[in-house]
Amino acid sequence: MKVTVCELSDNEIRFMDDWNRLEDHLGCNNPDLLLLPEMPFSKWIAAEKRANDASKVRSAERHERWMIEVEQLSARQIVYSKPIISGDKYYNTAFVYEEGLGHRRIHTKSLFPEEPYFWEKTWYDREDDPAFELIESGGLKIGVLLCTEMWFTEYARQYGKQGIDILLCPRATGFATIDQWVRCGQTLSIISGAYCLSSNRSGPGDNGFRWGGNGWIAEPMTGRLLGTTGPSEKFVTTEIDIGRSRSAKKEYPLYVNGR
Repeated sequence: MKVTVCELSDNEIRFMDDWNRLEDHLGCNNPDLLLLPEMPFSKWIAAEKRANDASKVRSAERHERWMIEVEQLSARQIVYSKPIISGDKYYNTAFVYEEGLGHRRIHTKSLFPEEPYFWEKTWYDREDDPAFELIESGGLKIGVLLCTEMWFTEYARQYGKQGIDILLCPRATGFATIDQWVRCGQTLSIISGAYCLSSNRSGPGDNGFRWGGNGWIAEPMTGRLLGTTGPSEKFVTTEIDIGRSRSAKKEYPLYVNGR
């Protein structure tokens, strides 16, 4: 099967150019699965230290408007995250879209940073009973770790024990920490025994911040990078062998029972 990762600009004008080029790339490659960055369809509101309801609503509404565009993309399955307003709660939730089945919830983010440019604990809410469970989609078992959640490797291990095929990690991370994030993704592919995919924002952000880009596709068990995005190649499509994920569950360290 073919999978696609990407990096998309934080700048609205450049984002539109990236999106048009992504549509062309998908039309030529017709992947089985596309991963988009974390909440890609509006400015990164958590850069502001003080949360406000107007910005929350604007971001959520903008993401909803973009769902029509998502549904037109040439990919069998599309995984993304978007802000969800539920009563007085504001969530960052990952979904998978598949034609005929619509948009299905996968996972809601539960672990948040709280520092300059990433005041997420201030902006977003945590579900009362966070779950890290797989969803079956297109014959695959997929799971999501949203950005900061990647560093809590016990959840990758948990997904591995559930038989995950592809671990999807939408990100919004900066340029200064690229190497750490890539190494984390490679480690997760070993811990989970699954392909680890990540897509990210890229380019200049607000107040001089620079987004990191560098989406990746990492191989189970070895952590070997099968493809990475960059400024000159913002979209990467690669053929992967799901059988490799499934056989990895019988290999070290996945076969070891911690009990």
